[in-house]
Amino acid sequence: MSIAFSYSHSIVFNMSMAEFDGDRPIRTDDEDRFGFSSLADRIADALTVQPGSKGFVFGLEGKWGSGKSSLLALSLKKLRAMDTGKVAAVEFRPWLIGDRDQLLNSLFEELAKAIAGLEREGGDATRATTLAAKDVAAQVKSFARHLGPVGKLAGVAGLFVPGATIAGDIIEKIAAAAAEQTEGPTLVEQKERLSASLLKLDCRIVVTIDDVDRLEPKEIAELLRLVRSVADFPNVSYLLCYDRRILAHAIEAGMGLPNGNNYLEKIIQTAVAVPQPESFALRRWFSTQLQGFAQGRQDRVSQLQQVIDQTGGRVMGTPRAVVRVLDSLRVYWPSLQSRVDLADLVWLRMIAVGHPNLYGWIEEYLVASVALSSGRVVVSSDQQAEMGKGLNAALAADGLEWDKIQFELERHLPGIQTQAFNKKKDERLFYQLKKGRYGGRSNDGLLANPSYTRLFFTLIDSPDAVTEDDVQRLLTAANASAENVKYLIVSMGLQKGDAGASKAERLLDEFRYTDREVYSTWPLEALVMGLSEAADDLAAVGIDDWGYPQVWYLLRAVLRQLHDGVEPERFQRLFRLLFTNGTSLGFLTYLLRDETFNQGFFGDRGNVHECLASAQTFEEIRIGMLRRYDAMGLDGVLNHQAATNILYAWSQAGGRDDLKSRIEARAQSDGWLLTFVSKLYSVNSSLSLDALSAFFKQPSKIVKRLSQLAQGDPPVAAAEAAIRSLKSNMRFDGEDLDALMATWQQHEADQTG
Repeated sequence: MSIAFSYSHSIVFNMSMAEFDGDRPIRTDDEDRFGFSSLADRIADALTVQPGSKGFVFGLEGKWGSGKSSLLALSLKKLRAMDTGKVAAVEFRPWLIGDRDQLLNSLFEELAKAIAGLEREGGDATRATTLAAKDVAAQVKSFARHLGPVGKLAGVAGLFVPGATIAGDIIEKIAAAAAEQTEGPTLVEQKERLSASLLKLDCRIVVTIDDVDRLEPKEIAELLRLVRSVADFPNVSYLLCYDRRILAHAIEAGMGLPNGNNYLEKIIQTAVAVPQPESFALRRWFSTQLQGFAQGRQDRVSQLQQVIDQTGGRVMGTPRAVVRVLDSLRVYWPSLQSRVDLADLVWLRMIAVGHPNLYGWIEEYLVASVALSSGRVVVSSDQQAEMGKGLNAALAADGLEWDKIQFELERHLPGIQTQAFNKKKDERLFYQLKKGRYGGRSNDGLLANPSYTRLFFTLIDSPDAVTEDDVQRLLTAANASAENVKYLIVSMGLQKGDAGASKAERLLDEFRYTDREVYSTWPLEALVMGLSEAADDLAAVGIDDWGYPQVWYLLRAVLRQLHDGVEPERFQRLFRLLFTNGTSLGFLTYLLRDETFNQGFFGDRGNVHECLASAQTFEEIRIGMLRRYDAMGLDGVLNHQAATNILYAWSQAGGRDDLKSRIEARAQSDGWLLTFVSKLYSVNSSLSLDALSAFFKQPSKIVKRLSQLAQGDPPVAAAEAAIRSLKSNMRFDGEDLDALMATWQQHEADQTG
């Protein structure tokens, strides 16, 4: 990790090229990337060369996003480029018609407009042709007017009669139903006359209907009957676009048929499938488009290519999927450029488009990971198991398998361990995150970096996110004075993120993993002194973790980093300086207690490898801190926010006997005794006999006094609380406490005797 390195210079953004494609189909040959143009030529020919004596229904099949609308748009372009006196193209959009009863009228209105607008090649149509076209258009409108009310009389939804399956059958049934309601020619006669006129006109009318499968099942049934029966005319061809699987299912649901495919075969005379673009072509197109508006770090190019090939090859199976991912990136990238890793962003947006359930799980997992990295939460085995179940459900819902995607997750998410073969899947989640650290560079912009995770989802920084600007501000402050560092880091301590961590804690967390060649050039003395001076202020607004503020733990880890990285003499001078000039007594006491144990001065578990101070430095700071405690006196210590820690440090650093004598003298007062004892336990820790032994020569007598005060008339609440805490620590199960203390008092007498 290196706080000082930036990669903003390697990011390029060209807004002029970041145009959104949306769901817009291509409409020109220049936009054609997959050879649709030549197929559009063949479709246009097929629709116009059929015998004019009958109608023709052509199906264009493909799953959603395969490019049907684009192929249809190109086919329309080809049709409209033909002889306008011989071919007329109509775009019919039934899903825009809110009233199903208007479906028939709308279609016939479009047919009438197309027929009336026919022209001869080379100029306007002759007078005879114009009159003929207008006459046919009028017949179409008349036929439609008669069909509308007849359909309602027949008791059907707009135009259909139950049992009518073919053109003659439906017309005869409608005509019979309207026999008493219609004057003049019957509907059958009108259709025959209209058919003859269309045949004589010798012009091909092509009606295109896109997204048939978007309609409701009943609307689909009506549309198909309309195309195949009611509006089945000579010289009229229909081009329907749909997903065959979805359409067949809708037919079964809307018409109550057992096999929608069989019914569809009776409607569609010829069908062609949209050619499926090769995966390589789709991925190549994606890469070309992406490079038009975004570029990532050079050292992450291989990771980006792997995302495009592996994840993109799985997600981007259709042109629409490519467009959706690109448009998603066009939304996110302008706000995130130079701030997040492009490879991770592309991967996450691909997952969002192609695997929405996994995307939801990833967001939940990362929220927990960020909280875990803050050091403020712990993920239990039950929570791991629950998260594992959620992952299984998400993978199943998206049609994915753990064995095939685990390495992909490991590359992009924190704490995913695929090599722990002796562990269950659940146990491979949050792996090594329990240490509350992130081992990457502070400004790497990766999804796994807790300082950047939120950006990938919300487009805004978390209040506790550390930026390159924050680091530069800190170094500028250090070059000025330790006081400036303190002021800046305290202000950062007030900026808290969702997980409860502050920007100050994030900065310290990243500092402790900074490379030596980077921090060795910094003004360390002013920097560390300023951080130390802010430690108690930060602890006052922070949350204690396991008895100590998290910021103290982080700052000690920074000192460990420096201890291992700078010259020993320089570090020892710096460490002594903290204790000589420092005023954060709580933090300094925390360091002293650690050294007291690690040096082996107190206790029997010394660990020289964990020592920060040399033996000489430790002796100097130990004596100096005892003098400071002595100068404060007991009352000064008890009024300090770190009173408990100071009392133990005073005792363990060599002042035990003198401290006991002072406490014994002051404890003659019940009020003072209760105040003192209250400092030895809290809501997070109980009162123990060992704690009392550290400060009283005969702790059993103290317990007896507390018990008497708790049982007095009236009972003293503070004494009752102390006794409850002591019993909790002793796992007291109902024995006579006074008798137990009498036994302990005899033991104390034997020890002193």
